[in-house]
Amino acid sequence: MNSTSWGEKLRDLFLSDPLMGLAIGAAAVALASTPIAFAVLGRLSWFKARRGRVMQRPEFSSIVAAMVLVMGIPAIFLALTVKSRHFDEDRYAFDPNKTWSVLEQGRQYQDVQEADHAVKAEMARLAEERKNLVDTVKKLDEAMLKLRAVAGTSPAVAQAVPAVLQRLAAVRQSIALDGPQQLMDFTAPPVELAALPANPAPAPAPAAAAVAVAPSAPAPAAGEGLTKAAATAEIATVPAPQQPLAAMLPLTELPAGWTVGKSGDKHLETFNADNLFEKIDGRAESFIQYDVKGMAYAYYHPTGDESNEVQVYIFEMANSLKALGKYGSEKPDEAKPLAVGTDGYTASGSTLFYSGPYYTQIVSTQDDPKFAKFAQDMAKRIAAQQVPAAAAPGATPESVQATPEGLFALLPAQPSKSGAKYVAQDVFGYSFLSDVFMADYQQGTNSWQGFLRPYPDAKTAQAVFDQYVEDAKKNGAEVKAIEAEGADRMVLSSNVGLNDAFFVKGNALGGANGAADAKQAEAFARAFVKGLPAKVPIVPTGK
Repeated sequence: MNSTSWGEKLRDLFLSDPLMGLAIGAAAVALASTPIAFAVLGRLSWFKARRGRVMQRPEFSSIVAAMVLVMGIPAIFLALTVKSRHFDEDRYAFDPNKTWSVLEQGRQYQDVQEADHAVKAEMARLAEERKNLVDTVKKLDEAMLKLRAVAGTSPAVAQAVPAVLQRLAAVRQSIALDGPQQLMDFTAPPVELAALPANPAPAPAPAAAAVAVAPSAPAPAAGEGLTKAAATAEIATVPAPQQPLAAMLPLTELPAGWTVGKSGDKHLETFNADNLFEKIDGRAESFIQYDVKGMAYAYYHPTGDESNEVQVYIFEMANSLKALGKYGSEKPDEAKPLAVGTDGYTASGSTLFYSGPYYTQIVSTQDDPKFAKFAQDMAKRIAAQQVPAAAAPGATPESVQATPEGLFALLPAQPSKSGAKYVAQDVFGYSFLSDVFMADYQQGTNSWQGFLRPYPDAKTAQAVFDQYVEDAKKNGAEVKAIEAEGADRMVLSSNVGLNDAFFVKGNALGGANGAADAKQAEAFARAFVKGLPAKVPIVPTGK
């Protein structure tokens, strides 16, 4: 390599890294100038040392050794500087995440036979690992199948499950497991054949005029659901207590382009409180808490496309109050209201509503306008069969008002009433307070909950009021009695910065809970109790 290239390299080095170029240049100058310096100093008798009264020149070898030692300092510095610009290419060759194969570790084996034995042992280990992986994925598929069944009552989960299953497909493919369908038994049962005679005689051909075609069983029309005869026949196979519920499922005259799905050999399924877990395992208990009596299920999909579904669940609760309670406990804040049934909403292409003692969930696995429209059409059709019976002639206003909607109407409309709901148990953390109607209220920056709980008689209401006062004092609250127009008794309870105004009037308990401003809570309770009737109608809460 010529001097020009060295010069160009030094120039490039100095331009790219001036400090490094300066260090290398200084070391090179030191190396080059040291011999010259020793030669000049030798001429000037610099190295002569006094030996007694005589100045003597040192041996030449001593001067050379000293010069080499002096040159070693810039030489070592130059070597370290140059080395710092490079790294050992094998420094990062070791990958801690890489498993070495048997052959890569071959140097530890004495002969080929020993290496071959190690290879076989490694293959056995990998086979065992694959078996464990297959078993684990099968268990995962079983869990996903159960999750898919449960997800039918949750729009968000139902839409996420297909994507999760699709992502698991690559894992199943890599281990040659075509799940989760492998977990299902599609083998058809053997068909019973009628016994034939040993030597059957040929039957004479009938006359053309006498040929008659045997009536065939009603078959579903593609894309339009079942025929009425087929639907009636299938509903007849349902246990008697669930037949009225199953009849609410739209099985006939479906919108064009939609087909009712088939679960096994049936198009619908029904369950009671005892076996509801078979369909919605993990969520059945939450329905049992609201006294579920039965459930009917069917699903639908676009004709020719079974990749997505619209699933219909119709739950029959003990009464309209329980239906309202379960419906309200699952209604999200961001739901879009829909005029269907007593109250309904849409979310992610699904439609949910309650009407009378029925809570209906129409869950779409696809957030798509086509699926949303079908869900809403099904909701209106089902709700039309769930309309409560009209009040009997001569019914009193009090009996007509004894509905959840009538009790919600008794809650004050101001200030800024919203979020009306029914809570079945453990209201405000009190185990003795249940079946309460409440709503949210807002005044300025402060908010609280107004509530109403009617009881069968005034004695029971007074007992619950006394229980509240006793528990509030035990919890360290400051309880102050208040005289209020229309109230039999009223107290203002203050604890940890929150204020409750509770009152009892006749057979009803009510007031404000969780207000930051005590005056606002008291004013709300005073206005509330003053406008409340002397006897508040009750809604049956038993089974």
